Amino acid sequence: MDDMHRILDVIANSKKAKVLATIVKTEGSAYKKEGASMLILGDKTRVGMLSAGCLEEDLVERSEQVWAAGEPLIVRFDMSAEDDLSWGQGIGCNGVLTVLLEPVKGELERNLMTVKTCLDEKKSVTRMKRFTKTLEPKEDLYIVEDGSVFGTGDVMEQGCIQKLRQTEKGIKRDEHTSDLFFIHQMVPKPCLYVFGAGEDAKPLVSLAAGTGFHVTVIDWRPALCHHGHFPEAGHLITGAPEEVMEGLSMTKRDFVVIMTHSFQKDQIILHTLKNENVFYKGVLGPRRRTERLLGGAEIPEDIHSPIGLPIGAQGPEEIAVSIVGEMIQKMRKQRSAL
Repeated sequence: MDDMHRILDVIANSKKAKVLATIVKTEGSAYKKEGASMLILGDKTRVGMLSAGCLEEDLVERSEQVWAAGEPLIVRFDMSAEDDLSWGQGIGCNGVLTVLLEPVKGELERNLMTVKTCLDEKKSVTRMKRFTKTLEPKEDLYIVEDGSVFGTGDVMEQGCIQKLRQTEKGIKRDEHTSDLFFIHQMVPKPCLYVFGAGEDAKPLVSLAAGTGFHVTVIDWRPALCHHGHFPEAGHLITGAPEEVMEGLSMTKRDFVVIMTHSFQKDQIILHTLKNENVFYKGVLGPRRRTERLLGGAEIPEDIHSPIGLPIGAQGPEEIAVSIVGEMIQKMRKQRSAL
């Protein structure tokens, strides 16, 4: 998943010197693409990564200079050659990367904290960093999905707002000037609601949380639904599904997995969620059981049943892998289509 959420958490809680490294342009093969970020702290520890290990040490050394100077720096790494003097080192990084290093202080730190607030409120933010044609940094503007704007610069007169809504990331050239704009859409952490706190839910919650999901576990049994069983869960809700669901504010970005193993409970949950506009709905169990849950009706296309990728999964751990894999697959397909 995107390292930005972990990076923002560290920025909010650490008083150490911090430098943000962001890939703003890639050419050819690259381990990560535009928008990938890494935070470098004053003690040389890192949050996130930009390559398979071929850039990080150099970026750590450069970060000290960036923090001391208090100014951003653009660095270009050509890893396409394979001789001993190249960055490629024969380890599979064969592209050209352009990385922006920025000291996290003052205005940038305030802007990133505003980004964190927006993401925590489930609102995406698009960053537009302006450069000259020689990639010298200029204005820095942030546009929230609700239409609010913060940061510096005024690009609205140039009609760039519409472009931002159509482009997820990357360097774009403005039609009216020779300037370049780095466009990076930062989206809220995906939220997964797991209905059911049985033994087979434990590996699913653990794996989903470890891959970047904010997981909420919902079950009517206090003996099962507690942090001792689900230490990685972001939120635990104990109560009858029909009562709990009235207070949930799900969005079109959210994921739902139904796995209570109670036919009656699953039926109530599925009936309530059937017409909800959420990103992913999955029901554990055979397809015939899901049809019975729907009263014999045809299973809608947006309900994954049987749940998970068809990898021949056996046991709770493998089933968790298949479910998380399917959720990530759908999320990647949706973003690549933007």
